[in-house]
Amino acid sequence: MNIRLSIGANLGRRAATLREAIRRLAGLPGTRLLAASSFYETAPWGNLDQPPFLNGAVLLETTLVPEALLNETQAIEQALGRVRHEHWGARTIDIDLVYATETADGQADSGERQATRIVRRDTPELRLPHPYLLERAFVLEPLREIEPGLVLKGHPIADWCEKNVGQGVEKSNELAAPWPLQMIACISADRGIGKDGKLLFHIPEDMAFFKAQTKTEGSVVIMGRKTWESLGKKPLAGRVNVVVSRSIEAPLLEGGRAAIAAGGVVGSTGQTNGTSHLEYASDIGQLSVILEQLYRERPHRPFWVIGGGTIYRQLLPYTRRILLTEVAATPPADTFFPPLDGFACIKKRPAKTPGVMFEEYIRK
Repeated sequence: MNIRLSIGANLGRRAATLREAIRRLAGLPGTRLLAASSFYETAPWGNLDQPPFLNGAVLLETTLVPEALLNETQAIEQALGRVRHEHWGARTIDIDLVYATETADGQADSGERQATRIVRRDTPELRLPHPYLLERAFVLEPLREIEPGLVLKGHPIADWCEKNVGQGVEKSNELAAPWPLQMIACISADRGIGKDGKLLFHIPEDMAFFKAQTKTEGSVVIMGRKTWESLGKKPLAGRVNVVVSRSIEAPLLEGGRAAIAAGGVVGSTGQTNGTSHLEYASDIGQLSVILEQLYRERPHRPFWVIGGGTIYRQLLPYTRRILLTEVAATPPADTFFPPLDGFACIKKRPAKTPGVMFEEYIRK
């Protein structure tokens, strides 16, 4: 079954909650995330006396029947703080099943050439298609983004969007990618990356590769305390440097990022002169606040995780792409790159340096 879901939130850190909901939906048993939309700022619907919503759409392929999927989505809502008090009221997270299709043999859709049928339910717990699907621009607009060829009741989804224009739905510049991070590392044959706070390898070709990948326009490099110290506590030039550590006490200089600091940043140099820029966060939650603000300032900027071992492990659940330079040697190491469960290698190419291979992995 291929099923479309509408997600929304108008309380708390809306974008962060929606991204976590998408990650949890993608991790359900027998389920694969096919697409997730940008987020859309929308006026409230139903009860108008509440804050505006952030909405999105998700397309899943799943072996779960709709009733089982509904139970799973309600469990996700509860885990993310949803409390059901008022119909159409404010909420931390809302996940609605809105439209599902399957092939004639009951399996998930896998191509346009297969005949598909609409999955229908009409019970007190679940109605499919959703009864308000064709009346809600905040559902239709995100759906059109991820599935522009979708036909509903004999009309292209674009027609339904046009019919509901004027409902106050605008694409947001909030960070919507559920896995916004990329990682880059140089590893040994047994996945070692460092010893005694130092890198295992200093290969000029790898260093040039690292610079070429991470020093693009707007790039952000994210590191832990030991990596920061290994750089001599000097920001990498031409990049926004973010150091994640509970033990670093960094002052927030006057003129720095007051807006980010209000969201929990430990400190910032406030340097934005094009040579370096430095941010500090004490944990992953504060890092998320920084990245969201940086993304609002410049959408689609790349976020690179550059080490060390603890940061790689902590941020792997938020990573979609990994670039590894693998060296066919096993020097002693005390820090290792985490296992790549859930990732697939899509590209390998030998470096000019003997015994060195460049590899690219993406999330399955």
